[in-house]
Amino acid sequence: NLGHLWRLRDVSLAVKGRIYNASVRAVLLYACETWPLRVEDVRRLSVFDHRCLRRIADIQWQHHVSNAEVRHRVFGHRDDNSIGVTILKHRLRWLGHVLRMSSQRIPRRALFADAGTGWKKRRGGQCMTWCRDMKESCKGLACVGPSRLPGWGLRDGATQWLETLSDMAQNRSQWRSCCNLLLLSS
Repeated sequence: NLGHLWRLRDVSLAVKGRIYNASVRAVLLYACETWPLRVEDVRRLSVFDHRCLRRIADIQWQHHVSNAEVRHRVFGHRDDNSIGVTILKHRLRWLGHVLRMSSQRIPRRALFADAGTGWKKRRGGQCMTWCRDMKESCKGLACVGPSRLPGWGLRDGATQWLETLSDMAQNRSQWRSCCNLLLLSS
């Protein structure tokens, strides 16, 4: 039970923050790179994250301290990223890894696969798939200066954006700079 550790006064906030990152946050975000997430899901994860950090820092919501300030108090100058940014970083790293795989590997084939024949969409709104979510996250790479990269337009093919990103991902340093650009804009 980590609640006992959070209440100890002789353990510094920096040590508690490192323990939190290693134990709670690692379990909370395990395999998050493959989750199809909605905004509501990220919000709930963020609420849990902030509740844990407030408990570690012994700050109640009545104290009117912002979440950024709580995060700064727990993690110090090594201001850790929010849950949404951390998830995006994991997903972009995984996407680059899959895009560099050979076309015979199962994860790559699953990424470029579309719905088979006889598949019928269930009633209701559009369900958020991992591919659709990643396309939305990578939308910032669609325009490079005055030109537009193929794949994000309405008339482009369904997987053309993945082929464009695959060309980028082959060069690891270029892919890292693209990921950093997306992380800074989020």
